[in-house]
Amino acid sequence: MYTQWIEQCTVQRVSLQEGLVVDLDDYNQLVISRPMRLTLPPAAGWPEEEVLIDPINLSVEERPLLDLAGAICTRAWCDDDGALHLCFSRGHRIDVDPDAAATSWELYGKCHGYMACLPRVESE
Repeated sequence: MYTQWIEQCTVQRVSLQEGLVVDLDDYNQLVISRPMRLTLPPAAGWPEEEVLIDPINLSVEERPLLDLAGAICTRAWCDDDGALHLCFSRGHRIDVDPDAAATSWELYGKCHGYMACLPRVESE
C-alpha cells in the first residue's frame, strides 16, 4: 500500500475533460479515465450506496453525484496492483481498479511529481 501526498488536501474543483479531473490544494491534480466505483454517503434517510461511473461517458443524471468541491481528501492510497482508493470528509469514497489496456488514473503534483496506473505490458 502506497499512501498518496494528496491526503488532507481540499478539493478545489471537479471537471470533465478526457475523464474526471479533480483539482486539489497545492497544485495537485488527479485524472481518472477508467470506470470507478463511487460510494455515496447516507443522505435524507437513504442508506450508503455504491455506483459505477464511467467518467468518459458520464450521463447528465450522474454529474451531481460528483459534487466534491470543498471536501477534504482524508485518505488516499494505491495497492501494489495499481488500484486507487480515496476517502473524503463528506463520506464519499472513490475506488479505481487497474485496466490492462489503458491508463486508469494519473496524479500530478507540482511539488511531488507524477504517479499513474499505466496499462500492463505482457512480456514474452
